[in-house]
Amino acid sequence: MFVKKNSCKNGRILLTFTRGFRENGKNKQKHVETLGYLDDLEKIYDDPIAHFKVIAKQRTAEEAKETEPIHLTLDPSTEISESDSGLKNLGYAVFEKIYHELGIHAFFRRHENRLPIDFNLNAIFRLLVYSRILDPGSKKQAYDQQNQFFETMAPSLESVYRSLDYFDRFNLDLQTWLNEAVKKQYGRNQEYAYYDITNYYFEIDEEDELRRRGPSKEHRPNPIVQMGLLLDSQGLPLAYHLFPGNQSEKLSLNPLLNRLKEDYGLGRLVVVADKGLNCGDNIACQVAQGNGYIYSQSIRGADQEFKQYVLEENGYRVNGENSKVKSRIYPKEITFTDALGKKKKIRVDQKQVVFYSQDYADKARYERGRTLAKAQKYLQSPSSLNRALAYSAASYIKGLHFNEDGEIVETKSMLYLDEDKIREEEQFDGYYAIVTSELDKSDSEIIETYHGLWKIEETFKISKSDFKTRPIYVSLESHIEAHFLTCFVALLLTRILELRMNQAKLPAVKDCPQIDGKRVFSAFELVDSLRKYSCSHIGENVYNFHYTDVVIRSVEQVFGVDLNLKYRKRSEIKKIIADMKK
Repeated sequence: MFVKKNSCKNGRILLTFTRGFRENGKNKQKHVETLGYLDDLEKIYDDPIAHFKVIAKQRTAEEAKETEPIHLTLDPSTEISESDSGLKNLGYAVFEKIYHELGIHAFFRRHENRLPIDFNLNAIFRLLVYSRILDPGSKKQAYDQQNQFFETMAPSLESVYRSLDYFDRFNLDLQTWLNEAVKKQYGRNQEYAYYDITNYYFEIDEEDELRRRGPSKEHRPNPIVQMGLLLDSQGLPLAYHLFPGNQSEKLSLNPLLNRLKEDYGLGRLVVVADKGLNCGDNIACQVAQGNGYIYSQSIRGADQEFKQYVLEENGYRVNGENSKVKSRIYPKEITFTDALGKKKKIRVDQKQVVFYSQDYADKARYERGRTLAKAQKYLQSPSSLNRALAYSAASYIKGLHFNEDGEIVETKSMLYLDEDKIREEEQFDGYYAIVTSELDKSDSEIIETYHGLWKIEETFKISKSDFKTRPIYVSLESHIEAHFLTCFVALLLTRILELRMNQAKLPAVKDCPQIDGKRVFSAFELVDSLRKYSCSHIGENVYNFHYTDVVIRSVEQVFGVDLNLKYRKRSEIKKIIADMKK
């Protein structure tokens, strides 16, 4: 590295740090850093050129030291120590980058200065978030295994549990902060908002106000808590809230939207959800607030007029191979409950889109065939009926009786297949319906927008399977809220990483999924590779890295960090982490 004098068109001399190198047998130069105009620098230094020559020499020496060969002295008699056992992860450095871009560290710095605590809230929050992504487990596990990172984040297990109360206190403020940060850093497309609900179980028997028995997605008898999650058009988490396990999911949407209107200052948005949210109260509320909706519509549960419209061939247009679509604008009478608890009716113009797919029809018939096979098995052997069967095959059996808990009880009636129900369902195989307030949107746009719900379904899958959000081991309501806050942030960081990687449009390479000749990565792939990007200590503060793949090499390109060296000094690793925090 040397100091270069550059003559400018304005007649002034610009000083820069420049590095010389050889490429293809030719001497070349690369700009490193701009120092300033010589006449300005002369006002600060007696001899600016001499001053910066000394600095250039120092930097050159430091760079040479960093790249010089590593020499280790290995003693064959050295025993393994507890501090050396296990791998250290450096994949979390990528999440450090996004974490600091969102300013989460600044959020906690702003709040913890006023708190009577002797531990770092931000450090503990980072520990819980990164552990949830890279090594999910209990809070105790996160504390016990924090030596997998290159820094100590929690001074004690007690500090981890104490911090949960503060995370709960700052929950809504942090969600609002994150929304503003996402809009600033990455842009937030809020034309559509995808909403869905899932539930998480606790391995306990006793209920409380939040943990209540309800319709479990996994058909478990344990108390559950329900979470409503809202994603923006890009699939980035927007907000979430928790509500009791026994509360109807239909009642969960409007309180969340009301909060976001106030806290986020949201304008008009179109809520996209499945038929579980399609009810008069939600539609009336969205219309009253000036919002829109796109909901799926149960055909088999609809009125006779709509069923006839679906089956009537008139109006259908060919929509690709083995598919058809039609739509109409229909004055729909909606029944809802007002603020005083009184039932009222309003009439809204609603666009109804119906489409048919032969693939959907084949799938429906296949799944019904499997269910009917179970029902036949029960008819032949009543003792084979179990709780899982009751959620599916039992619906096709006439003569069964259920108690108040929905469990099958002994019956003396003759049991037989409900042939009328089977025929009724068969005629609607392959048909799907969507209803919407967006009267001017084309049928294809409405269908495409609704299909975007896969984003939230996948997000729940990441949460439950990849991040192991359940079962939940904390018991205090404040700790439960804090647990879900760390999971929410973990999901947000992961989805942002996925977005940045796929927006980079890196050139196609072998063995990497592609769209239009460009690399594309799933959240699962990214997290899996970053979990594997680990190293082991081999002596004298030197670490041996064990893993790389196309994901790691792509991360290098997107984030401008060198992750390709097999051996690194601890000081180099620390510098990578520090640079990612800038």
